Amino acid sequence: MLTHPPLTRRSFTASLTAFAGIALGRPAFAADYPSRPVRFLVPYAAGGGTDLITRALTDIVARAWNTSVVIENRPGGGTTIASMVALGAAPDGYTLLAISNGFLVSPMMMPSPPYVWDRDFTGISLFAVSPHILVVHPSVPAKTFAEFVTWAKAEGDKATYASFGNGASNQIGFEMLKHKVGIATTHVPYKGSAPALNDLIAGHVKCMLGDLQNVSEQLKAGTLRALAVANETRLPSMPDVPTFDELGVKGFTSKSLFGVVARKGTPPEIIAKWSAGFADALKQPALKQRLGGLGVELVGSTPEQMNAFLAAEAVKAEQAVKESGAKME
Repeated sequence: MLTHPPLTRRSFTASLTAFAGIALGRPAFAADYPSRPVRFLVPYAAGGGTDLITRALTDIVARAWNTSVVIENRPGGGTTIASMVALGAAPDGYTLLAISNGFLVSPMMMPSPPYVWDRDFTGISLFAVSPHILVVHPSVPAKTFAEFVTWAKAEGDKATYASFGNGASNQIGFEMLKHKVGIATTHVPYKGSAPALNDLIAGHVKCMLGDLQNVSEQLKAGTLRALAVANETRLPSMPDVPTFDELGVKGFTSKSLFGVVARKGTPPEIIAKWSAGFADALKQPALKQRLGGLGVELVGSTPEQMNAFLAAEAVKAEQAVKESGAKME
């Protein structure tokens, strides 16, 4: 004869919660989450800004929670390869997606978007933003932005610029810049900021809108030259480099965003737990020490703030893609 343990208040509540999760068609939130390693998909090659920031933050949270985080770099497709892997995973909080601007932009550049961000994903936290800097290889005979425009017009499509990948923030930014100043520089996409920077330093491409964290050491060493900052104001670490607005390209800004999303349907308790974990991590002196030289503005947000931020960025991205004529290559 089968017997059952007595139904306590705790076991009844747990059973009810589990049943509710099944009824709603999503996994129930486990009080011991995470009980196994969490996979973070990074849509770029290792060593770039998205990779460095994601690793730094997840390291702190993993230690605080006494759990494991596995970083999986899935570059390509203008970040859509990683996004589609995330979309194909169960919405159980064990596969999360680090994002940059390409998460929003790349589907807009495709004839058939592989996903709709606000239908298929939900925001967790905005980690940071980083303004772009126009940098050139020393072989470019331009010491000022005006001289760069003159050089680029003379070179036409023989002049090349690097991006972090199709749909990346610095591709859209550069295409907007081309549109505003009338140059025809050819786009060369890479699978992340690290390989793009390597080819720029080697002179295989001639210029790029780069994040400060990627180009600061090269600027100090003289292997790259900075001509303008795509920010509303000059950067404290580069006070002698003017903004595009100062140079006559009125209202032009270009920035990278760094954050994390989950597949839609992930239990809100898991979303909230990660958001709170990242908020704590962003306050840690150890993080500021680790990322202090990267030139990024650390942010942190609630899931609701992240979704609102992405919605606003999507509107701007759609306008930029339309004005620039940028397409997936």
